[in-house]
Amino acid sequence: MGFMEKMRGATGPVLWVLVFAFGILFMLQDTDVFSVLQAGPRNLGEVDGRPITQNDYNQRINAYTEQYSQQTGNPPSIEERARFEEQVWEQLIVENALRNEMERLGITVTEREIVDAILGDDPDPLIRQFFGRPDGSIDRATLRALIEQPETASEWILIEDQIRENRMQQKINQFMQSAVKVTNREIEQDYIRTNTTAAVEFVRFPYSDISESEVEVSDSELRTYHRENSKQFEREKTWNFRFVSFSKDPTAADTAASKEELRLIRDDFAATQDDSMFVQLNFSTTQYEGEYQSRDDVREPYTIVFDMEVGEVSQPLVDENQVAIVKKTGERDGDVRFAVVSRMIAADRTITVQQNLAEDFREFARMEGFDREAEREGLTIQEATATRGTPFIPGIGESRVTLRELEKLSRNSISQVIELDNQFIVIRVESVTDKGVRPLEDVRQQVENAVRAEKRRELMLQRVRDQYAALGSIEEISEASDRAVQSASSVRMNSTNISGAGREPGLVGAIFGSETNTLKGPFKGENAVFFFIVNERTDADLANLSDSERDRIRNRLSQQKTRTFTQHLVERLKEQANVRDNRQQQVAM
Repeated sequence: MGFMEKMRGATGPVLWVLVFAFGILFMLQDTDVFSVLQAGPRNLGEVDGRPITQNDYNQRINAYTEQYSQQTGNPPSIEERARFEEQVWEQLIVENALRNEMERLGITVTEREIVDAILGDDPDPLIRQFFGRPDGSIDRATLRALIEQPETASEWILIEDQIRENRMQQKINQFMQSAVKVTNREIEQDYIRTNTTAAVEFVRFPYSDISESEVEVSDSELRTYHRENSKQFEREKTWNFRFVSFSKDPTAADTAASKEELRLIRDDFAATQDDSMFVQLNFSTTQYEGEYQSRDDVREPYTIVFDMEVGEVSQPLVDENQVAIVKKTGERDGDVRFAVVSRMIAADRTITVQQNLAEDFREFARMEGFDREAEREGLTIQEATATRGTPFIPGIGESRVTLRELEKLSRNSISQVIELDNQFIVIRVESVTDKGVRPLEDVRQQVENAVRAEKRRELMLQRVRDQYAALGSIEEISEASDRAVQSASSVRMNSTNISGAGREPGLVGAIFGSETNTLKGPFKGENAVFFFIVNERTDADLANLSDSERDRIRNRLSQQKTRTFTQHLVERLKEQANVRDNRQQQVAM
């Protein structure tokens, strides 16, 4: 007897069980889980042996693209899609590396936990969803009947896998929360740093007062700085390349064709009694508003509506990168109401032509030479440099697509035609520089600026020490140096800035580490050398720390610690993970 025949003869609990099983079946089909089982494993990569499947990758990207389309009303661009792909890949690496770390720590989901999640007193939300009664209890008789049905055995395997996934995610969340626990001592220390203040006076000697002519820098000093601070000058793999482009911008012919499409619906727009529905059914990029607007509120392309009759529809007009027709629907006291049907100017014909030209160029460039073919076609060759991990490429803009293609190329190679949002490009790689420390010749100016800045600091410190350190009061220093005594009345212990001095975190620390009414200095700060005196210090009183304030601080610190912990954990997991990337060998579905 087939499934439908069983359904026709089923009554009571048996019918309920079969209906539930059928519902589960369709739910799982909606998640595309059966197509994965039929297709078998398709690993896009591995993280320490744990597979990243093609299906996991595609499902996550599809979720991003669907969300984007719902929020914007448009499909994602080529570059948006590339950004989603990069995000998803990074997420899957981190998630799989984290799961491996959890297993290494012995944090797993046991079979006993799965049984408890299905039949225990606190079942998984998935079980409650399908077997919960209105009073909150579980229909355990039906649950057990379904479990014992041989026909649903394969479905239960999938359900158990989903429950295992849910429980593992809960344990990961618990692990993260336990790692960022905020103690009462941390809360009290934060309260003290925030509410302890000081009043201070200071005399400031800016480093900028040291002229360029007073600072001499030798080649030996540059080499030493470059060697001792080599991490500052590390760079990722870099490509120097040349490229030609083929624009996808609409032509006059594209604009005319798009106008003609709107011209064909002018009469229907004029005749309709439901302008809002007409705008919606014709997929207008401009939403229907239905409100009266003054001339000052109407954008320039649509001001023609003031010269139209009520019910009249304009000829197609151009509004930046779209075409539109306007219907005047009302007028009162100089204000107008109107509806717009607008569409992006379609450049399909131009795009096809430009893509073909790019393909032809690429083939002939490989045979005849890149420069020779560009000259023959009258194309301008542009130059650019791209660095791994930096999406912005001068001359092209932000383009993860270009970076991804460059990863496939070596020196002197010519790329396939690369489609970007607004153009097609063909690349010829001139040179490839592997990851490493940039040579001094490439960063000489940057190194020299750093050395000069440090020498300027030392010169000012020595000058101030020689001329004013022997003086006994801040007033004497002010008079001798002809510099004003500045004051800041409410410097907080947790601050990094001081009024009149700018960003000086080291100086703030020195202030709260000093006795009151005692001259201190010279102190080498971020932007100047200082003499200072703390006139008054007001310490925070923990007796004033209310429960509500304690909770607020706890939440803030917890969020900060979670961000910091997560960032460090992610960086560590990515550094330690053995990642195999097969994306270049597979085409995304």
